[in-house]
Amino acid sequence: MQIIKMCCGVFLALAAPVVVWAQPISTPIVDPPRQQMQTVAPNLEVGAYLVNVTGKTFAGDSFLDVAVTDNGTPVADGTTVTLSAVPTTSGDSQPDAGSPLDLTATTSAGHAKFVPTITAPGDWTVTLGVKGAAGSAVSTPQKVGFDPLRPADTPAYALSSLAIPIVSVILLLAFFRLRHIDLERWPTGREPAQMNHRRQTRSAAVG
Repeated sequence: MQIIKMCCGVFLALAAPVVVWAQPISTPIVDPPRQQMQTVAPNLEVGAYLVNVTGKTFAGDSFLDVAVTDNGTPVADGTTVTLSAVPTTSGDSQPDAGSPLDLTATTSAGHAKFVPTITAPGDWTVTLGVKGAAGSAVSTPQKVGFDPLRPADTPAYALSSLAIPIVSVILLLAFFRLRHIDLERWPTGREPAQMNHRRQTRSAAVG
């Protein structure tokens, strides 16, 4: 009987962490590198709030950072921000596919972050809403273009980006050296002695 109790205790001790690890964990939204960010919708008035949207807008790789202020001060943490995105249905840049989406986030340090699952490149109509201490308001629709997914930065691409300028400079220097082009031009008769000697030697060889 003691052995059975001990086995049950060991089993529960091993099973408990597995059950905890199996629970779904929300993945935190990580800011992209600064060089990937760009202005999406600056100084957008949403009722009493001022909203500035930055992010990267590639189809299949999008991120939107919505900064919300009230009279120049970041809104309180937990302020609700909604984002609605609908593919445009007119114009040359309407997406070939895509379904409308509605997302909700809360602010932290005045920022709400979204990762829209937009996979169809083209123009999308985006509407933002804010609900906080200064009331609720919805922005006017904004047209946001989502570009085709850019290729990944592979090691070969990074190496070629570094090597091409270096090789170009080496070839240019070699060209000037082979052509014997003097980069500094001196007035006739006032060249340094070495250049005068070189010119006289060339003249003698031609003669």
